[in-house]
Amino acid sequence: MTGQQPLFGDREESFVDLWLFIIVNTTIVAFLINILAFHYGTAAVAVNLFYIPIVIAAYWYPRLGIYYAAGVSALYIGIVAFVTDGALDQVVASLVTSLVVIGVAAVVSNLAIHMRRNEMKYHGIFNYSEAGIGLVNSSDRIIKEVNRRFADTLGYDSAEVESLPFPGMWADAADREAFFQHLSTQGNVENFETRFLTKAGATRWVLLSAGMLPDDQFVCTIVDITARKEAEESLIIKDHAISSSLNAIAIMNLDFAITYVNHSLLAMMGTSDEQGFSGTTLWKFVASPQGIETIKDALHRKGSWLGEILLYKADQTPFYVLLWINLVKNDMDDPVCIMASFIDITDRKQMETIKRQALEQIEKNIEQFAILGDHIRNPLAVIVGLSSLAPGDVTDKIILQAREIDRIVTQLDMGWIESEKVREFIKRYYMVGAQEPGGAGGVQESVAR
Repeated sequence: MTGQQPLFGDREESFVDLWLFIIVNTTIVAFLINILAFHYGTAAVAVNLFYIPIVIAAYWYPRLGIYYAAGVSALYIGIVAFVTDGALDQVVASLVTSLVVIGVAAVVSNLAIHMRRNEMKYHGIFNYSEAGIGLVNSSDRIIKEVNRRFADTLGYDSAEVESLPFPGMWADAADREAFFQHLSTQGNVENFETRFLTKAGATRWVLLSAGMLPDDQFVCTIVDITARKEAEESLIIKDHAISSSLNAIAIMNLDFAITYVNHSLLAMMGTSDEQGFSGTTLWKFVASPQGIETIKDALHRKGSWLGEILLYKADQTPFYVLLWINLVKNDMDDPVCIMASFIDITDRKQMETIKRQALEQIEKNIEQFAILGDHIRNPLAVIVGLSSLAPGDVTDKIILQAREIDRIVTQLDMGWIESEKVREFIKRYYMVGAQEPGGAGGVQESVAR
């Protein structure tokens, strides 16, 4: 049924003038025949002709049918009384017949009112349903009627859909054959996901249900699920991207209970038991209670935290990670879950330790060089002093060698100064020799947003 056409009951009302003509004329004919029947003595049969206009009137005018039947009955009783000169038996018989006619009119009127209410109810459902509804002829599979939702879903005007072949709506021949096979054998099809072609040649995913009806036709309903299918496909892509990501990723509920871990995180934790993480809190693997409170506070205040933290693997082996953890919010800006990303920085931390130890050794060597210079100059001063007691040439030679030793020691002092500059350069540009980040807690908040 198109959106431009009225309801079924209203379409029937378009014949009101025709039926009114029929009612009036059949009533007149019935009266004439009954008058003649009294003349020929067959009135007992002719009176049944009144049922025709009374039933038609009660059906087409259910709220006036009883009054019409009463008026016709009163007129009939009057005619009987006039024709029979008031014969009591004839008048009583006409009265009984009239009561029967009025009763029939009352029954037909009530049935007509009930039927029209049902028609309006079911046609209202048909026309204003959020699902697309169509009636299809079973033999030739031609669409007979559709509601506006059906037409709009496929991009048609309402009048364009009717008389189109229903099989031509399908995008996948295999789905079409499966649908009709199931419908012919089972008599109904429920929640069949398939693709329909639009007027423009595009495809729309629909959820299709159908059921056989009398009179060689079936009803089908379609619900547009294109947006849902696209969302499902997008979720599948994102899920695959997360599961195959090189970054270790975990998703938790708002109580920090783990609901999902990808393969990279399992490998990082040294296990393949994904179920072993389900329901486990993240804090089970965090080495520092202070680190836990730091992360919770940052999430509460800023919604995310980025920093270094010490974790335990499944076999309790400690290792350092760069952790980025943030609240995931919905369109209403309400938090729905927590997502955490981990990068193993244990090798980097070990390299920093090695660099720091090397710098500490350099500092010790520099200190030793400074002490050694002093230790050399002190006995050298004694030697120069004692050389003054020796004969002239010997003294000069001793002083000359002493000056050479002092020059060498001075060069060592200059080297110590250069080494000090190297040490400061290493500390500044290679980030070694400073205090261990995070202190004893093992947590460093590099960036908190």
